Amino acid sequence: MNDDFFIINGYPLDEQQKKAILEASKYSLIVAGAGSGKTLTMIGKIKYLLEIQKRKPDEILCISFTNESVNSLKEKIKNNAISVFTFHKLALHILKETDEYFEITEDSFLNKTIHIFFKEYLWENAFLKKQFQILYKKIFFTKKNYLTFLKSKIHFETVQLITTFISLYNTNNLEKKDFKVFFKESNKNPLLFLIYAILNFYESEKAKKHLLDFDDLIKKAMLLCASKKICTYKEIIIDEFQDTSQLRLDFIREVVKNSNANLTVVGDDFQSIYKFSGCDLNIFLNFQNYFKGAKTFKIENTYRNSQELIQLAGNFVMRNPLQIQKNLRSSKHLKKPIQIVRYINPYRSLLKIIKKIPQGEILILGRNNFDIYQFIPKEKINWQKRGYFILENYSYTLRYLTIHKSKGLESDHVILINLINSEIGLPAKRKSPALLNLIQSKDNFLYEEERRLFYVALTRTKNYCYLLVPYIHESNFVKEIKKDI
Repeated sequence: MNDDFFIINGYPLDEQQKKAILEASKYSLIVAGAGSGKTLTMIGKIKYLLEIQKRKPDEILCISFTNESVNSLKEKIKNNAISVFTFHKLALHILKETDEYFEITEDSFLNKTIHIFFKEYLWENAFLKKQFQILYKKIFFTKKNYLTFLKSKIHFETVQLITTFISLYNTNNLEKKDFKVFFKESNKNPLLFLIYAILNFYESEKAKKHLLDFDDLIKKAMLLCASKKICTYKEIIIDEFQDTSQLRLDFIREVVKNSNANLTVVGDDFQSIYKFSGCDLNIFLNFQNYFKGAKTFKIENTYRNSQELIQLAGNFVMRNPLQIQKNLRSSKHLKKPIQIVRYINPYRSLLKIIKKIPQGEILILGRNNFDIYQFIPKEKINWQKRGYFILENYSYTLRYLTIHKSKGLESDHVILINLINSEIGLPAKRKSPALLNLIQSKDNFLYEEERRLFYVALTRTKNYCYLLVPYIHESNFVKEIKKDI
């Protein structure tokens, strides 16, 4: 192969990217640093499979996690014969092999079902009513008081907790028998009895209406894969593998087993930030335990950030010893790419930074959706689409996103806000409800996911990242990183 083979979409691959493409094995894990060209590497892998390994396009399956990332990957691959799916679209594709009729639930179906359960069923069941009264023992319940309580903030928060628990139960691919362990470990928490009853009610409501939720799609596709030969793929490539849940892992293992395909997964453990939705970083960190004989490759050259920034951000996130150690490198250099800006008046300080930046796109990032309103009054923001807004009385078109929504994006400059020491700052210090600790992986390092979230924010910039910090109650992360700046 000559050098031209390794030019992908006009960009030459580096030696680590070439190695990840050429030194194939049955199972491969590609650990990619931020801005290291992982998408180019995936496209290079596909080119290698088509032109050198002589795979047919319909023998290659690519999986990504969102419809947006799937569409982006399709555009870059430029071959419509190659299957590119989300996990759920792959499940639907497999289920075309069955004649069973079903419809997909709307996103709010679980939440609506929980409200119906409380309003129409719980009060009539003596055992569940007793558990409810134990749970809220400080409140004397008549039927009238109960119906009033169902409109309260406390009940709203309880419904949110139940919704999260059931969602995590499904994404962890758990079964009803697992509740025996939950009851034991929680000392028979009365809320667990309600959740168990609601889960059964939810399943019966779906069955009556021939509905499947997104997790059901995957579970049914898994069963079909286990019962008959269904997949003809020879190569499977999965993007953003650090965001895998137990259910998705079990699904892909069934698909690999059914097709006997080779598997290549790509991801960055530094950017694993979706634990709250059931993603488990341990799957990525322990890939070899699930796919025996797997080889690990690293691509560590970043083409987005300066060496100075990636050094600071990398050292920060690697203080957690469980993260995969990487030697992140860049040929780009920039003096003091992370700048701390103190403020008393947040709006004036933000404007000062905006005016200081000479040219290029500016991306403002916050921990929460509402953070921007602590820095810019609502009446001064004219929202456009996809997070873009125009600032009143100024010609600036800016973009505001939460850090979670910014993952995979980049901008010329980044301004990071809400760096305050509080429950809703960065790191967010809100403790997860004890009940959820029964069902999700526990942190092994203080604020480990919040630390990765901070890393994602820092590495969105091609140039400078401005940290807007109050004079008092500054974030613990700012206290830590400013020692190295």
